[in-house]
Amino acid sequence: MAGIIWNKLIGQERIRSVFDSAFENGTLGHAYLLCGDAGSGKFAAAFDLAQALLCLSDTQKPCGECVSCKKVKKYSHSDFHVIMPVVLEKEHKSTDGKLSEAGWKLLSEVVVNRIEDPYAIRSFSSIPSIPVDWVKEVTHAIMRGPLEGGRNVVIMDRVDLMAKEAANAMLKTLEEPPAGTVMILCTNRIHAVLPTIISRCQILRFGWLPPETIRESLSRKFDVSSKDPKVTACIGYGALGEAMQQFQNPGSALMEDTAKFWSACVSQEWSSVTGMIDAFTLINDYGSYERIFLLIMQGIRSSFFRTLEGAENYIMGDGTPEFPLQGVRTPERAGELIDLCERSIGYLRARAGVALVFAEFAISVMEILNGKKCQIG
Repeated sequence: MAGIIWNKLIGQERIRSVFDSAFENGTLGHAYLLCGDAGSGKFAAAFDLAQALLCLSDTQKPCGECVSCKKVKKYSHSDFHVIMPVVLEKEHKSTDGKLSEAGWKLLSEVVVNRIEDPYAIRSFSSIPSIPVDWVKEVTHAIMRGPLEGGRNVVIMDRVDLMAKEAANAMLKTLEEPPAGTVMILCTNRIHAVLPTIISRCQILRFGWLPPETIRESLSRKFDVSSKDPKVTACIGYGALGEAMQQFQNPGSALMEDTAKFWSACVSQEWSSVTGMIDAFTLINDYGSYERIFLLIMQGIRSSFFRTLEGAENYIMGDGTPEFPLQGVRTPERAGELIDLCERSIGYLRARAGVALVFAEFAISVMEILNGKKCQIG
């Protein structure tokens, strides 16, 4: 059998090689956990693999033309299942708390949009979650067995947002799925995924894309010259999704604002810190709040990896702002700062006050970097 035709995934040659080899040799595992930063291509890879597994062509997979490929693209294939976080409003739930008809319609629309643009970074009006009804429905479909072919393929996006009840609904299926089941899980934050899920999966990590790959991708997607200044301003972001976000919203400059906030924390400029916190609270987008801490994590990691050899795929491009690491010279200290970001995201998920979360984070950074309690005022 030939390798996979990667239609949506861009770059990530190591990931392609792993899946191509397993696909050709018939040695695919039953569960994979794809981890990497937002917009790095995890969902794109998962979709290409799912379409290839369900394709009916004898020559290339996926062919994109057979009945199965077309159904997968439209999210109408009975053996193709996707689960991802959503924000449910009142009309999306019935009086018994379960998903209403409008709720199920919303889920389908969200998935179709995700398939259409797998690199787009989603924003949320409030804290998203993965409905347990959705997980139970997919679990039932898996246990029922495939209806149109010999496989059931499941993509579970952002499993780090899965509540314990939803996770418990699919753990047994993840551990012992029926023959022919392939489950592809995706996460931006592997440390936030339940250990019981991680232990049941093969883990594949997505790295940064080279600047020129991002340049070419932006040029094709937005039909502009590769030398366009807007393109050049975005090529250093490492993750194509982040680069696309910046290209489409150049005025938002979330990366630059995040870098300024981090620099103010490092230099203990408390008046600048409070000013940035006030600006952040006006965004009113939980997705952006989480992205700020994820961008800080990326900046810390990238700055630290610059001191190591052979870590180029994990370093953001030269076009991104600097994230100074005052006195951080060991993996343990860098890890402490990254753990602090994870903790702050956890506070946001627990619906803590946004301003308080950022203030606590800033104070903790100052204390970690200076080795003493921070005096504010």
